[in-house]
Amino acid sequence: MLGGVLLVGVPIAGTAGCGAQRTSGDAGDRPREITAAETALLASAQEELVGRCMERHGFRYWPAAPPTRDELREFPYAVDDLGWARRHGYGGDLQREASRYQRTGPNAQYTKGLSADRRRAYAVTRTGDGTRAVEVTAPNGVDIRQNRTGCLAQAQGRLYGDFREWFRLSTVVTNLPDHSGKIRRTALYGNAVEAWSACMKEKGHTYGSPSGLQTALEKAADGATPREAHRIEVRLATAEAACARSTPLSATVRTLEKHYAEADRAQYGADIDAHRRMQLSALQRARHLVQGSTQNAAHGK
Repeated sequence: MLGGVLLVGVPIAGTAGCGAQRTSGDAGDRPREITAAETALLASAQEELVGRCMERHGFRYWPAAPPTRDELREFPYAVDDLGWARRHGYGGDLQREASRYQRTGPNAQYTKGLSADRRRAYAVTRTGDGTRAVEVTAPNGVDIRQNRTGCLAQAQGRLYGDFREWFRLSTVVTNLPDHSGKIRRTALYGNAVEAWSACMKEKGHTYGSPSGLQTALEKAADGATPREAHRIEVRLATAEAACARSTPLSATVRTLEKHYAEADRAQYGADIDAHRRMQLSALQRARHLVQGSTQNAAHGK
């Protein structure tokens, strides 16, 4: 979607001055990456702020639960966490639950009971009306916009201190160049996949690659009940994970990802570090917000 414009309700990606060479100092000076628990804390605080804002405008709002550690996991090349695979297969259960919440959660039920005019007002109050937006160009050339009005932008501004800068930086770090094609074309990856495929064959699964397994999975799960689909996913994903760990595949992917991450840091390191600093700075505010919300709930407020 080169050159297209994507309007988002939450900050997804973007970069100002894409292509500019930036440095970020020595590795020892770099701010750390936040943990999964801290990611969940920031998400909870943002939802709490959105909820307070919505209530000030006369609407009810139920803050969504923060993402769990399992929900935050990503496996772009192959599932290599055996415990995760046993619990979730390829994550179909997590996707189904997220979809169910979107359809039947308390906010969905509440908005269904509103008149058409109030429903529109609810959406505008939460994410803005689209007339005033911040636009950033992502590393892939896509122009991404987010409304700078509405409760979501207000919540992000209060939590991170500067909405515009938060949107710009979060756009950069969540839309860094996609190196998956380059990684899959390397001889290292190809050799690792061959070893993985041989391991899978020994387990009774004849697949040339993890992506080939994914294609076959779609056909195998087509028309299956959620329970049956989950069973199929778990059976294949546990074999995939075991073979990814027992062959060079998992380690090879980590090595190649690290190589390309270093290339990204050479270009976007200053923005990556600035984004982390904003997150780390927001943690104390987030703790106070979530703690206060918990205390109010305990006292029935």
